[in-house]
Amino acid sequence: MMTTTMKWYLAFLMAMTLGLAGCQSDSDMVTAAGASGGNDAQNFDQDGDGIRDNEDSCPATVNSGADQDADGIDDACDDQVGLSVDNDSDGVLNGEDNCPDVANEDQANADRDLFGDVCDTDADGDAIADKVINNDGTFTPIPPSEGGDNCALVANNSQADLDGDDVGNACDPDTDGDGVADVDNNGEPLDNCRLVANPDQQDTNGDGIGDACQDDDDGDGVPNGSDNCPAAVNPDQEDLDGDGQGDACDTDTDGDGIDDEGGFGEANDNCPLVANPDQADTDGDGIGDACDLVNDAEYACGVDDQPFTPMLAADPDIRAVGSEDNSDCTLSLLGGLLCSVENPANPVDADLENSARLQNTDLLGLSTIRFRVAATTGFAYPGSNALGIAFNESPQLLQADLLGGDLIVRTRLNGETQEESNGEATVDLDLLGASGVLGGTDSSFLIFQTTKRFDTVEVEFAPSLLSLLNEVNVLAVCASKTDIVAAH
Repeated sequence: MMTTTMKWYLAFLMAMTLGLAGCQSDSDMVTAAGASGGNDAQNFDQDGDGIRDNEDSCPATVNSGADQDADGIDDACDDQVGLSVDNDSDGVLNGEDNCPDVANEDQANADRDLFGDVCDTDADGDAIADKVINNDGTFTPIPPSEGGDNCALVANNSQADLDGDDVGNACDPDTDGDGVADVDNNGEPLDNCRLVANPDQQDTNGDGIGDACQDDDDGDGVPNGSDNCPAAVNPDQEDLDGDGQGDACDTDTDGDGIDDEGGFGEANDNCPLVANPDQADTDGDGIGDACDLVNDAEYACGVDDQPFTPMLAADPDIRAVGSEDNSDCTLSLLGGLLCSVENPANPVDADLENSARLQNTDLLGLSTIRFRVAATTGFAYPGSNALGIAFNESPQLLQADLLGGDLIVRTRLNGETQEESNGEATVDLDLLGASGVLGGTDSSFLIFQTTKRFDTVEVEFAPSLLSLLNEVNVLAVCASKTDIVAAH
C-alpha cells in the first residue's frame, strides 16, 4: 500500500517531467517560429535582416540600420528620410530647403514657386528657361544668344531687347544702350530718351524730353517714325507675328488670318496668341486646341497624384486661408438683406464636400460680396494654369450668372488684380467649362485659363435683376502648382 508521502513524491516527479517537456516544447516553438518569421517581438526577425523586431525600426523591411536623419527610423522605411539633414551644407535643412541639393543660403526665389532660383530652370516664371539641369544634378546657364532668358530673374516673356546687348529691356539699366543709365540709384530718371539712343541728351525746348524722342504722339518713349504702334502705348514694341505692327494695335496678333475680335468687339480667334488657322476645338469650350491647357471633360482635382489640387490650409506649400470681403455690401443694413459668406474656412479644410455659402439677396446689383482663398506662405501659382472653382450649383445656372456679369472670378498677386472673368483686366478668361471631378466625385466647375502668376483667387457675387441665383456654394478652389501645357 502506497503511503501518502510516496504519492506526493511521485506527483512531484511527474509535474517536474511535464514542466521540463513544456519548456523544451516552448523553446522548440520559439526557435521554429523565429526561423520562419513569427511575431514574438522579443526574439523574432520577420524580415530576416538579422535585427530582432524589438530592436528593428523597420521590422517588416530589410534594412541595415542606417538612419541618415537620425530620427530613429531606418532609411529603408522612412518616407521622410533626409528631411532633417542638410545635403548641400548651406545651413538650411532639406525639409525646408527650396534647393536641397544646391547651396543657396538666401533661399532666393524670384517667382515664388516650389524651387529656389539656383535650381529652377525658369527662375522668374516667364516660361523662358534660363538654365538646364545636367545628368549629375548640376545646372548650366543657357546664353540668351542660344534661346536662354535675357532677364533670368525678371519676368519678360516678350524678351524685348532694344539695344541688342542680350540683356532684356525689363532688366537692362541702359535700355537704349547709349551709355546713359535710365535712372539713378534712387530711381530718378536720368536718360531723357530712355528708348532712343541719345548720348548727348540734347533737349532744345527744355521740357525734359530729349530731342531724339520729342516726336512721340503716344508718349511711350518711341518716336512716331520708329513706333510700330504710334497711337498705342507699347514701349517694348512687342510684335508676336513679326509683321511690323505691334501687338498693342494688331487686329490679328498671332498672324494666322483670324482677327482677334469680331465686328462688335466679341472674341473671334479662339487662340489669339497662338497661330491656329483651323480653329480646332476638341472639347468645345471656346478655347482652341493649340492653346487649351485642359480638356474640360477630363478636369479633375484631388489631394493625391493629380495635376490640379485644392488650395488647403493643411498644404504646407500653400497654408491657404478663406475669407470674406463685405465692404461693398451697401444694402445689407436696409430691409434685412443678406450679404455675407458663411463658413469661409470650409473650402480650405480637408473635407472636399462642405462649402462656403455666398449669400446676396440684393437683385439690383448694388450690393457685392466677395470670397477669397489666398496662399499665406509666399507661394505664387504659375501663370500657365487652369483654375477650377467647384460649386454646388448646376453648370447652367453658373454659366448664366457668370456670362451675365453677376459672378466674377479674378486672380490677384500681392493684392493687385491680374486677370478676371469679365474681361476688365488684361485677358478675358470667360467661362471655359462647367464639369469635372473633385476628390473622385462629379462636381460643377468654372474652369479658367490664366496667363499671369497669382497667390489669391477671388469670387465676386453681385446678382442683378436677371440673376438666377441669390446664393452660391463654393466647395473648393483648385490649381496646379507647376506649369500646365496645352492638353491637345
